[in-house]
Amino acid sequence: MEKIKDILHDFNDVFIALIIAGLMFGVVAWNLGDWFNKDSIASAINTVPTVEESDIPKEQEEDSQKTVEEGIEEPVEKEQPEEKPSTDPIQVVVVDNKQITIPSGTSGGGIARILLENDLIDNTQEFIQVVESLNLASKLKSGTFEISDNLTLEEIAKIIAGQK
Repeated sequence: MEKIKDILHDFNDVFIALIIAGLMFGVVAWNLGDWFNKDSIASAINTVPTVEESDIPKEQEEDSQKTVEEGIEEPVEKEQPEEKPSTDPIQVVVVDNKQITIPSGTSGGGIARILLENDLIDNTQEFIQVVESLNLASKLKSGTFEISDNLTLEEIAKIIAGQK
C-alpha cells in the first residue's frame, strides 16, 4: 500500500500534465476539423445536367417462318426499324459552374457583392437575409468555391458555410 502511495505521489504531476495535454489536443483537433473539410466543395456541387429523352422506338423483329428443306435452314430476316423524328421537344439544361474566391476576413455583405458580381445572385439583401435566417452568418468561410448558377440562395449559403 505504501508503494502505491509513493508511485502516485511521485508521478502525480506527470499524470496531470498528460491529462491536460490530451484535453488540449482533443479541443484543437475538434476545432480544426470544422475549418478543414475532407470533402471538396467542388465535388459536392457537381450536378449532371438533365436531358429529357423522347421515347425511342425499340427494334422490332418480324416473325419469320423457318422452314427446313432437306436439312437446310433459311436465314431469319430482320426488318430494320424506321427512325421517326420525335415531335416531343428535348429540353437541354445547361449548368454553368463558376469558380469564385472569397478572401479571408470578408464580411457577409462582401460575400454577397462577390456573388452579385459573378451573376450568382440577383440581390445582395436577399442573400444576407437567407444567411441570417439559416443562422449561417458566423459560419461563412473564405476560400475558392465552385458554384453552379442554377442553385437557390439557401444552397449557395450552405456551400459557402461548408455544410453542403
